[in-house]
Order: sequence, then structure tokens, then C-alpha cells
Amino acid sequence: MLEIEHITFSYGRHRVLDDVTFDVAPGEIVAITGANGAGKTTLMRLLACLLMQDEGTVRLDTVNPIERPIRFRRGIGYLSEHCPLYSDMTVEAYLTYRVRLKGERSMRVRRRVSEVMELCGLENMGKTRIRLLSLGYRKRVGLADALALHPKLLLLDDPLAGLDVRQRKKTAALLTAASARAAVLVTGHEIQEMLGWCTRCVVLKQGRVAGLYRVSDYARDELAQMIERQVVSAEAVGEVAT
Repeated sequence: MLEIEHITFSYGRHRVLDDVTFDVAPGEIVAITGANGAGKTTLMRLLACLLMQDEGTVRLDTVNPIERPIRFRRGIGYLSEHCPLYSDMTVEAYLTYRVRLKGERSMRVRRRVSEVMELCGLENMGKTRIRLLSLGYRKRVGLADALALHPKLLLLDDPLAGLDVRQRKKTAALLTAASARAAVLVTGHEIQEMLGWCTRCVVLKQGRVAGLYRVSDYARDELAQMIERQVVSAEAVGEVAT
């Protein structure tokens, strides 16, 4: 269980996150959406231990990242917004390097890489250099990296951006499969699509939780319209965080 309680974060004098509170249980896919600048990426960076909150508490299965950062980080898989990869490495070499870097035992490395390549549809791309891959396949490599050690929490920042319809469907299927083992937190603007496979949706507006919806409680089109109205109203105001 991921618990986020009263999180506040500022860049200098500009408050980006303000009293953000919600949780994500194992087996759930929680989507975070909002206008550009609502604080989505900042929240994901904070949960990935790349930033530290000013106030509030984060816990993953009672583990606090401030008190036990190494143990917390071992429990998460993170795919950033821009999916940075080593372009001159092959897919298999990159994933092998990443799995070793994360501290997996040598005898398990090959098995982990093989499993995650199959899961992400990369089994025929192992010898291909990453610079030759399409955006969709590059994101699959990043997702494979995030999934490699069976994390308790999977953090994906805007994973659908730039993908075509077929690639988005494949990514959705991967996230649904991943949620069998992990709590999944994903950001994005593709509200209609995310409502097709997420369990709850959090709407951020100017760094605050403006809405928290359980998808099963609403008709999909009705909920999408409610959320889109909140996002549009925020865009009209003009948000500037990230």
C-alpha cells in the first residue's frame, strides 16, 4: 500500500504541491491527470525519491523513504516522462546493465531480463540498438526496466504520450498485467483511454487534489466529461508548475 499524506512541495516561493493526500493499494491502477502545470510530474519525482517534500509523509508498506531510502527505492519501478536510455546499447545489454545496477544477484540477472523482455514484447529485439527503435519500443524498454525486479509500486509519468492507438492498447495491457503484482500510479492527459483500465482517477488542480473518483461508480463518458471540465477550467486559469 502506497500512502501519501498531506504532501507539500515548493520550488523556492512557488508552491507546486499543496496538501496532497491519497493512497494506492496493490492491484490498483490510479491515474493522475490535470492541466499542464498541475504538479503531476513533480509528484512522481517526489515518489521516485528524486525530490523531497517540504511537509507530509509518504509510506510504501509502512516504509518511509526519508527514514529508509534504500529499502523504499528497492520497492519501486519508475519510468520518467522522457524515458532516458543509453542509445548505443542493445536492448538486452541495457536491461542486463540496469538489472545488475539495481543489485540483483548474478545468477538471477539473465532470468529477470528474459522474463521482462517477453512480458514487454521485446524478445525479438534483444540485439537491436536502442537508437534504432521507434518511440513505442523505446517506451517498452523503459517499462521493462521499471518492471524488472517486480516492484511493489510502479510509477509511470505520461507513458502514453506520443504513442499511436495500437501502442497505447499494448501499454494498457502491460499495465493491467503489472497491477497483478504491484500498485500502479500513472499520469497522463488521455482521460478517456485511462478510464478504460484504471480503477481510480485523481485530478490535480494548481497542486491540490480537486477530485478523486472511483471509476466503477460512474458511467465512463459521464466521468470523462466531469474530469475534462475540471482540466479545462484549470487551463483557463493558467497553471505553471510541472
